Amino acid sequence: MNAVLHEDPYLESWRWMSRQIRCCLEPNEPRLIEHYLNEGRYLACCTATHPWTIAETAFRLLIDTATDIALPWHWRSQCLDQAWRPLHDLETLSHCACRLKRWQAFAWQLATCELLPSISVSDWVQGSSDE
Repeated sequence: MNAVLHEDPYLESWRWMSRQIRCCLEPNEPRLIEHYLNEGRYLACCTATHPWTIAETAFRLLIDTATDIALPWHWRSQCLDQAWRPLHDLETLSHCACRLKRWQAFAWQLATCELLPSISVSDWVQGSSDE
């Protein structure tokens, strides 16, 4: 029970960083991604949170953010550039056939990821078309 209690502040901090990354709250701070990944590694090695869960969550966050055309291009590129790191962790943790299959699907997703241009602010539609 102590491990779970000890985990909570770190897990909450990690989740807050994930929201900052996903919503691009700090677009000119690429070190946030590095800090997020390091905090995840701490959670994986020093708390009850399973390393596979941490790595998969981080990978999905970075891929989802990279492919979100509503976010700035440079932020999306940073996320895509760092997605290999949790993917590498997943490969290391792929000790069974089911995890290896999931890792292969994630690796394919990263290998075939194509960044579409970001939507410019002038392209955003405000309100409905009949106003």
